[in-house]
Amino acid sequence: MHPRFSDFAEHLKARRLAPNTLTPYLSELKRLDKYLDAEGILLEDFTLQQATHYLVREGRSSHTARRTLTVVNQFLSWAGHPLAAELGAMRQPRAYTPAPDYLSDAEEAALRKTLKARTDLKCQARDRALFCLMLDTGIRVAEVARMTVGDVNLDEKMIRLVAKGDKKRTRFVPVETRDLLKRIVGSRPAEEPLFLTWKERAICDRHIRRLLNQWAELAGITRPVHPHLLRHTFATSLLRKTNNLRLVQVALDHESPKTTAIYSHVADEELRAAIESRRD
Repeated sequence: MHPRFSDFAEHLKARRLAPNTLTPYLSELKRLDKYLDAEGILLEDFTLQQATHYLVREGRSSHTARRTLTVVNQFLSWAGHPLAAELGAMRQPRAYTPAPDYLSDAEEAALRKTLKARTDLKCQARDRALFCLMLDTGIRVAEVARMTVGDVNLDEKMIRLVAKGDKKRTRFVPVETRDLLKRIVGSRPAEEPLFLTWKERAICDRHIRRLLNQWAELAGITRPVHPHLLRHTFATSLLRKTNNLRLVQVALDHESPKTTAIYSHVADEELRAAIESRRD
């Protein structure tokens, strides 16, 4: 890899971006480095025409093209490349953002019921607390994996977490989930990871994904289920109950309301239902 790409990759890692953000960025850098090498283009001679060809090649989707343009422009700006200004002025391709997938009310109820029915083992009690916490707060899988015992403040009815971008945040936890956390916290040291594997190690993202799939299968959910689906489920449910997109934005820690706008599917569903029932 070109030294400037390697330096920028280290710069991104030093920013401690979330893995789901960092991994695509690094992949884009590797692809661009490979493209320049294959085409025999020196980085300092990279032109707007060549950059445009790179952005639209191989039938990229509009979403991927937008991400690529963002990463390439950030790299060139960091490197002080004159092409950065031209790319910055380029209109980004429009991306179609589908409505987020989430658990239906029946699926969520089945998952909670299954978790509640199997708590005899220590790991089962842990799993119930873990997934109910995610369903009731909308926190990300990386955030919950980083939590320590000291991040749980049952007196204040809150948890502390390190959110995306290393931001310190707090979240309110409803009473039933607080009770579940109380059982697994006990008198453990504050610095100990909140959720542990059976080997007494901090649980990781991959482990959480595997556990969730197992519990979803036990609950009779026949489609793939991933942790971010729980976040979407929380946001969808909150918006239905409050009809307040701003509250959802705050709850999810979105900096821009445009990010939260993906949950407008709730309003669309209610509009369809209203139209259907208008003549009833």
